[in-house]
Amino acid sequence: MNGKTVIVIGNGFDLDLGWHTSYKDFYDVHKGWNMHKSNHDDLFQYVINCVADNWFDFERTFFDYAIHRADVGLDTEFYVRDIQDYYSFKDQLFRFIAERSKQPIQESSFAYQLLKAYIDGCKRFQHNANMFLNWFSFNYTPLDSIANRIDSDTTFNYIPVHGTIAKNNIIFGIQDDDRILPEYRPLLKSMDDNYNSQGIVKALLDSNLIIFFGLSMGYIDSIYFKKMFNSLSDGSISPSLANKEIIFITKDVETKKAIKNNLLDMGLQLQILFNMSNVDFIYTSDRDGKENLAKFESLLSKL
Repeated sequence: MNGKTVIVIGNGFDLDLGWHTSYKDFYDVHKGWNMHKSNHDDLFQYVINCVADNWFDFERTFFDYAIHRADVGLDTEFYVRDIQDYYSFKDQLFRFIAERSKQPIQESSFAYQLLKAYIDGCKRFQHNANMFLNWFSFNYTPLDSIANRIDSDTTFNYIPVHGTIAKNNIIFGIQDDDRILPEYRPLLKSMDDNYNSQGIVKALLDSNLIIFFGLSMGYIDSIYFKKMFNSLSDGSISPSLANKEIIFITKDVETKKAIKNNLLDMGLQLQILFNMSNVDFIYTSDRDGKENLAKFESLLSKL
């Protein structure tokens, strides 16, 4: 291993494991919400009205609603009900994730194999593992339970950026924005009592190899990655760390396009980014493709 490796996982990692924990799955389980559709202009109705067949970004919908309330003005009756609905959504999401994370795990998945390689790497480095390897999760699922199944003798240290169901401290909500009315700021992730500094931005800047698995680079969490990508695009990062290897593990070509579009929406120059660093994509839907599999096996060997 040369330099420091950072692995950051999103919901696509859980899906690859075999856990159906996407926001789309969550909505489908609770699709009976549509029975309560009304003409109200509150949070509950806004979510129902905005959901499309391909809808998946729950937090972005909450953010859009908060901006909507700032535009149309505060309504006391609505905001009291909205905050209650927010906590109700959060509680239902907690119970949904807790149940879905009991589903069987696909040990042949890229997600499982990556986790196993990471744990093997930690075992080789023993007490100095954190100097070389860092794992950040944006999921609420109990990742350490899988790690314990892989190797019960190795301590698996990872940082759940938004908490876990295991510790009952999940952080669900929207990013900071000064347009959000004070009455709606309980929806901000930063206002959650469990929100703490996790060091992910510094870890990304200091790393040589970055693996993003199952992250769409969507708007709500872009704040964590924008500084690093901007530094690579504008040349402000130190020369010793400029030539990063960045690997996106994603489902297929379509999700690759979505990632690129989200990076462009951050205001990045992809041509510069791709020329400053070694950027590549691995597809979880192409497990038998020789070139794709060779890329993945090469990646595992670097851990």
